[in-house]
Order: sequence, then structure tokens, then C-alpha cells
Amino acid sequence: MEHINKFDELKFFAEVKKCPNLFFGKPSLLSLRDHMFGMSYAFSVCDYENQLRYFYLFTDWYYKNLTDKNGYACWWNHILYISGNDDAAAFHSFFRIFEQYLKDVHNVSLPEV
Repeated sequence: MEHINKFDELKFFAEVKKCPNLFFGKPSLLSLRDHMFGMSYAFSVCDYENQLRYFYLFTDWYYKNLTDKNGYACWWNHILYISGNDDAAAFHSFFRIFEQYLKDVHNVSLPEV
């Protein structure tokens, strides 16, 4: 399956950010989370490792850098919390945090799409 080898994680995130309605019907952090879990499972079933490298490293980084853990075991629950439990606002907060992480930790940014 050569086409999977051409998966560009940063381009994927740029496309989701630009057109969330195309992927989920509306901006939704919970839909993004579910989509990412599905993609992760699909890649593992096909034995394609590290296709979501930035995303995996982000989730670890996010939790390690939480100053107010307050029982939030999941990155998405904490982002929902800081977004007033507004799923659409949490979607936009995720991208703001994710892009800052990409810049600060990996010195990369999402491409223009």
C-alpha cells in the first residue's frame, strides 16, 4: 500500500484546521480525538509505525507540561475544561496549543493548504 507511505501528518492537520466541516461536520475536538484514535488503530493494523509522530509526542508533552493536573488524565479533557466545555472552542484551542508546540519543540509549522 504505497499511498499510506505518502501520508503527511502536518498537511493532514493543516487540512483539518482549515476545513473541519469537511472532516467532522463542524469544529469538534471530540470528533478530532476520535478520528485520531481511529487513524492510529488503522495504521497499527497495517503495520505502519510513526505515521502520527507529532501527535503522539504532543499528547505526551501536553500532559507532562500541565501545571494544574486536577485529575485530568487526558489531554482532550483538559483542553475542553480550559475552553469552558465548548467543543468547538476546544477544537480551536487544540490547534493554537498544537501549533505552538510544533514551533517550540520541533521548529516546524503547519503548511499552507
